[in-house]
Order: sequence, then C-alpha cells, then structure tokens
Amino acid sequence: MILRRALAIAAVAFAGLATLPASPAGAHGGDGLSQPIFEAMSPTVAGVTVDVAYSANYQLIVSNTTPQPLTLLADSGEPFLEIGPDGVRGNFASPTFYSSNNPGGRDSFPPEAKPGADVPPIWKRLSRQKSWGWYDHRLHPAESYVPPEIVNAKKVAVLGRWRVPLRYGDQTGELAGRFEFRPVLGSYAMIQKSPKDPAPGVTIQVVSASVVPAIFVKNESPAPVVVLGGQGEPFARIGGRGGVTEVNEKSQTWAEIQQALGKDPSVEADPAAEPKWLQVAPTPAWNWLEFRAAAPKGDPPQQVVDQGRAVTVKTWSIPYLIGDQRASIEGITEWVPIAEIQQRAAGGAEQDEGFDLALYGGAAVAAAVLAAAIWLVTSKARSRRAA
Repeated sequence: MILRRALAIAAVAFAGLATLPASPAGAHGGDGLSQPIFEAMSPTVAGVTVDVAYSANYQLIVSNTTPQPLTLLADSGEPFLEIGPDGVRGNFASPTFYSSNNPGGRDSFPPEAKPGADVPPIWKRLSRQKSWGWYDHRLHPAESYVPPEIVNAKKVAVLGRWRVPLRYGDQTGELAGRFEFRPVLGSYAMIQKSPKDPAPGVTIQVVSASVVPAIFVKNESPAPVVVLGGQGEPFARIGGRGGVTEVNEKSQTWAEIQQALGKDPSVEADPAAEPKWLQVAPTPAWNWLEFRAAAPKGDPPQQVVDQGRAVTVKTWSIPYLIGDQRASIEGITEWVPIAEIQQRAAGGAEQDEGFDLALYGGAAVAAAVLAAAIWLVTSKARSRRAA
C-alpha cells in the first residue's frame, strides 16, 4: 500500500517537474522548515569527520580514519553501527540499525531485533570503506512547526537541538547539533553537458532534481554499457548481447542507492572485490539515483545567493565504458534563486539543456523522486504515531 502511494506521489512529482528545473526548497532540500545542522562531536577526534546531507531524507555521514572504532548508540542503549579501521559493521540485533537504512524509519523488525543495552549484538560487515551514511531519525522531527513570526521574518532561526550518543574506544560522547528554520532562497538543478546519444544505439539522459538527480541509460548496441562506481569499480552493466541490466552487489555506489530506497544491506560492499553481478531488469534500459551528481552538502555561499542569478556550484563526471571505449556523463549543478524559478515557471521557459523530459523522462523522474516519496508517505505515519 505504501509503495503504491509512493509511486502515485512520484507520478505527481513528474507532472510538476515538467514545468520547473527543480522544485523550490530550502538550500539543503527537505521540507525547508526544520533543517538539522551539525555543530560538534565530543570527544573531539582528529581523523573523524561528520557531515549532514540530504538524499531521500537527512543523513549523517561519518568517516573514521583513526585506529580506534567509533560506535554509534541507539536511544535504547544498544550499539547499532560501528565505523573503524576494519570498515563498517552493523548490529543486526538492533531495531535502530534497520530503521537507519530506511528514509522514513520502520514499524516492523526481524524477530532477533530487540532494543536494549543487554541484548547481545549481531555484528555483520557492511563495507570495507571507513565511512558510512545513515538515516538517523533523531534528525527527523515528527512535526515541523514554525511560528508565523519566524516565517515572516525570513531569517535563519534556531528551533531546537538533537544529539546522537556514541563511544570512541573507551570514551563516551555524542554528536550534537541544532534544528534551524531557513527561508526558501532557491533550489539546485543538474544540467547534462555530455551528448545524450554518445554512440549508435545508446541513449543517456540526466533528469534534474532539487537534491539527487536520476540517470537513464538505454543501450540497444551489441556492446554492454558498464557504468563505473565512485571507487572506479564496475557498478552497472546495461544491455549488450544479453539484453538485460545487472548491478555489481559489491559496489559501494550500489549500496548507497539501496540504502536510499530503504533496503537493508545484504552483501558487504567492497569495490576492490571481484564483481558479483545481480540482474535488476530484463531489458537493456535502466535508471538510478546518482549521488555523484547530487547537490552540494551545504548551503550555497552567501556570495552565490547574493548574485541573484543561476550560478554553477559543482561540476561532475560519471565514467562508463561502451565495450572497451571509455567515456563519461558530464554535467554541472546550478544554484537557481527562487525569483528565477518563478520567472521560468510563469514564462513557460524552455527546459535547460540536459532536461528533456519528453525523452524517457517519466521513468527517470520516477526513480529520482521515489525515495523522497517513500519518505513523505512514511513521515505522515510517524506524525500519526507521535500524535
């Protein structure tokens, strides 16, 4: 039922995106009302970095290059995630671990998942990388109410605080931050610069979004299109003589996409390992959420906002192979102020280059907004539970 409603929301979002380069939002995305901002980690540790980013919902992204493991704790006391010198492990006995892989959280869990510091952990390796991103729902208030006087002032205002307890070695501490109201200033848009038809029988289309775009590839040539992941590993193999689409389950890029769609990791991500191919489509056409082309993690610099026009804030490149010929999907991410978005909508301006929704647009947009749609649906359920 939830999936059907999410797909319906995705269809509505597709109709809306047909007239806008990206939907207006706060600088980070999300509802634009209550944005979590990271302030500090205690104890302070050189070699540990913490970011808040938005994909289908707000995520914490932590990297730990020190010799000591960093363990994140649930509010119920048990550890649910460990990031350290041997990679990333998840505690499959913690309900919080399962919820951390879903943009909207979860209401049901496997029988072995029980809260509490006295429950023996079931550790499983998730990745050999020393960083991980997860949906920590302490960053997601069930309700986002902003007093009218704060909205009308159109200024940044602090609404509350959040914390995530942790252990670093034998020290206890926390990640801490605040919730802010931020007035709507504009939105991000992704623009494809590389050819949409790079080879006979191959079509590549980037579909913009306010946070994470989708990329659609259709390959009717005899050679497979192999898209490379963020670590240079094979990520997806589309078409060719087999006429199907496969993904490499060992790819870190695939693990990130699965998590954005609310699916628990089933295979340890190891970009250096031999590919483990899994068929995901019986056709030589596929689309996916592409985080390498996503909007920047933070707000645009004030000097960018003050220019009052569309400004390029990021360039990106997604490498791929057609047979043994190497190429890449190239593009830019722009910051578009709200006044220009409204002007384009009112004037019926032509779409930016690389945003041709008439060509295979529906499928790709559905992928781009599906994760956000799942979050919108499940966030309403969270609100009802809170009430």
